[in-house]
Amino acid sequence: MMNSWGTRFGLLLALALVLIGACSAADYRLGGSVVPSFYNLTISVLSNVAEPTLFYGEVNITLQVVGTSEVRQITLHKDAIDIDECWLYNESGVQVQPIDISLLIYDEATQQLTVPLSQALNFHGEYTLGFKYTGRIRTDMAGLFSASYVEQDTGKTKWLGVTQMQRLNARLVFPCFDEPAFKAQFQLQIVRPSGYEAISNTKLLYTAEEGTDRFVDHFEVTPAMSTYLLAFIIAEYTARGNVSDFAVLTRPEFYDHTEFSFQVGQRVLSAYDELFQQSYASLGNDVLQYATSPRFPHNGMENWGLIIYSDDVLVKVPGYTDDWSDKEFTVRIIAHETSHMWFGDSVTFSWWSYFWLNEAFARYYEYFMAHQLHPEYRLDEQFVVRQMQLIFASDAVNSSQPMTSPEESIQTPSQIGFKFSAIAYAKGACIVRMWRNLMGANNFDTAIRNYLKQHHLGNTRPRDLFAHLIDNWPTDQYVNLEQFFYDFTEQVGYPMLIVNATRDNQIIHVEQMRFLLNRGDGSDPDLRYTVPITYATNLSPDFDNLTPRIYHHRVVDILTISFEEQPIEWIVLNLKQSNYYRVLYDTPLLNSLQVALSSSSHSGVPVENRAQIVDDLFNFALVGYIDYADVFKFMEYLSQEVDYVPWYATYQGLQFVAKRLTPNQLPNFQQYLSDITASVFAKLGVTWSSDDTALDVYNRNKLVDWLCRYQTRDCIQLVADKFTNDFEKPSPDYRRTFYCAAARSEPYERVMEFYREETNVKERELLWAAASCTRSYVAHYQNEILTNGSTVSQKTIGLAQMYQQNPDLITPIFNMLAENITPLAEALDSWAATAVVISDLADYFTSREQLQLLQDFYDGNHLLFGQSASELSKALETVEQNVQWTEMRLDRLANYLSKRKDNGGQQSAQVLVMLVLALPLLLAWL
Repeated sequence: MMNSWGTRFGLLLALALVLIGACSAADYRLGGSVVPSFYNLTISVLSNVAEPTLFYGEVNITLQVVGTSEVRQITLHKDAIDIDECWLYNESGVQVQPIDISLLIYDEATQQLTVPLSQALNFHGEYTLGFKYTGRIRTDMAGLFSASYVEQDTGKTKWLGVTQMQRLNARLVFPCFDEPAFKAQFQLQIVRPSGYEAISNTKLLYTAEEGTDRFVDHFEVTPAMSTYLLAFIIAEYTARGNVSDFAVLTRPEFYDHTEFSFQVGQRVLSAYDELFQQSYASLGNDVLQYATSPRFPHNGMENWGLIIYSDDVLVKVPGYTDDWSDKEFTVRIIAHETSHMWFGDSVTFSWWSYFWLNEAFARYYEYFMAHQLHPEYRLDEQFVVRQMQLIFASDAVNSSQPMTSPEESIQTPSQIGFKFSAIAYAKGACIVRMWRNLMGANNFDTAIRNYLKQHHLGNTRPRDLFAHLIDNWPTDQYVNLEQFFYDFTEQVGYPMLIVNATRDNQIIHVEQMRFLLNRGDGSDPDLRYTVPITYATNLSPDFDNLTPRIYHHRVVDILTISFEEQPIEWIVLNLKQSNYYRVLYDTPLLNSLQVALSSSSHSGVPVENRAQIVDDLFNFALVGYIDYADVFKFMEYLSQEVDYVPWYATYQGLQFVAKRLTPNQLPNFQQYLSDITASVFAKLGVTWSSDDTALDVYNRNKLVDWLCRYQTRDCIQLVADKFTNDFEKPSPDYRRTFYCAAARSEPYERVMEFYREETNVKERELLWAAASCTRSYVAHYQNEILTNGSTVSQKTIGLAQMYQQNPDLITPIFNMLAENITPLAEALDSWAATAVVISDLADYFTSREQLQLLQDFYDGNHLLFGQSASELSKALETVEQNVQWTEMRLDRLANYLSKRKDNGGQQSAQVLVMLVLALPLLLAWL
């Protein structure tokens, strides 16, 4: 077996030589003079009586000396393991020297273990460094950790051991060279008690008996891979499928609930084989297993050949987790983790500063491979609102980071952890999508295939990817690609384009600037980007051609687009929001866009662009580029909007504004909300049917949530009537929303009855939160929150639900708590927790009267809180700021909402739209 890795060692050697110069000087980085090529690792977990806390390990690491200078020590990683023995042999199996473990040098800060040598190692020599050691089975879901579940039939608690090696946790399980560029092969043996089975990255070769009730499972050698991808589980699991090919492994009682995930996995694997034209089997591992864990720090972890998921991903329980959204979640996460077999496992970033080379592609394919296989979810459209518009907020502040960071800036564990951010995942996926759409699907797919094939079993930096993108980029696009890649991967942030029309819409001027949520937060406002420009007009409403018309180069101040032959009526830039920027239109263009969106079929403007315009406007108002009143005027078009994607963007934008409205302004907002939801309510209502699409389900949930929360369109009564008179237990799709809506009125008692009778833990949590939406808040507070029948966590959740789901009751709920705060502190077992509850509630205060209530409460009670009184004083500062912001930024909006209500609400909005529609005709007549 040792010979099987020899043919690949040249690549490892070349990579190691690169590391020598780049890494040797960094305190947290290992040198490149000695590199591993093979680990023979044995892990022994011996106890089968109670949950074990220790494991025993032995590892033999085959090393190659590649440095040019004399090597008199070997340095590698370990963390929280105790070395019992150490040895070093040459390639002939002769001991080089005895090693006294008391002379080993350990640096706790860098987690580096140094083995001093009495004589230098031979250049190009091969050695075996070995250790016996003791490790700890942890409880923090790092390294090798324990998990447990209660078996349904017997009520017994079952223990299992699970690994999570990423980011720097392999060193918790065995001494190793724990950096991604030090790829090696692994041969694993697991010694475990009888009654358990072990699974790992590769096929089980054979099992041998070792002593009483002890067995050793021997696994095939892995492909060359990074240490963080090694994985194993010791459990009593059952497999669906063939463990020598493809299988889903979970506890026996879940076997009947894994059919869906098994089928999804088969389809996803086959689709990637075809897309990458490099089959999974050809990568070097015959087996792919999906396994679940009742405790896991992530949705999934892409260990090569053994992807570990949380139970919720793979297990679909009928009547509980087999709804549209849960199945979508399963499809996406399986598509994400399986793509890592190519992006991350076969081809791995060379250092953590390039982490996005793994995750950007995995998040991209999570949506677009899932869309290919399950188009009913329209994930290509949902991507815009759930990824791009989400990450825009994180990428517009000073705490953002570039996708690519300099290697020297990412060294310590905390710095490495910093790269595990949404920038690597969501922004990375947005940039990948932008590249694909700009260069075309065929060109992009060819570039990716070539990249994956060239660097199979290797490590890469961004320039390796860029080389293949450049080779396949269309030659008719005049752009400096190196600069373009730099602007969006090594710079932070993103641009906004400011679009103005002149000469009766014959000339369009486009100017760029960096979009920031707070231009005074220390961010560099002067950054510029190479921006691809795509657009459609009423004269050429082609929204499917995503090839750029031109690039707005970073050195150009103003870009001019001419329509002198025939002036346009409207223009939309950034088709399908394919490219990573926002667009701010001047007032005439914005008005014409409202006309276009209010016309038949929204003038052909696709849902992605409708959602883009909505999201951009709310964010431009947030930073003061336009007024919220103008945004709300534009949103009158929504009275004719029925699609989920623009409504998703709308609800996201409304969420912040609605939270800042004063109690006196809420009735006017309720009328506005009732008016703009006219068409979508007429289509969906509160009644579901078997003909509903996935997005109908999602859209109805949000519609009912908002209408019932703001007591609009008789939503509460309609749901209550359905709940009591024509009651069918809602499908899992609707339970959270409809139970909450129903609990606001008479069916509250039935929801509480369901809660008390339910045995499924997560369903009980859902029912408790839903029941806490009640408007009978005094009774719920006294009978449920203040009693011993609920946990502190439930009490906190229940309190938050009461005021968050009933915005008009915030003041009376606060008064109820403030009248006698001591019982709440006793119920929460902490004045600190009570301070947090009051602070969170006060974040919804928006008026001077509410601010005074909080001040009075502080004056009369702060001594009770001890040191936690500081939490209350911070809350006072926050409320003061919120009130000032509301008075300064929402005055015109408040006037607009008041006047439109007095003028008949939607009627005035329709008149406005009709006038705007007629404006071109009037101008022509004049």
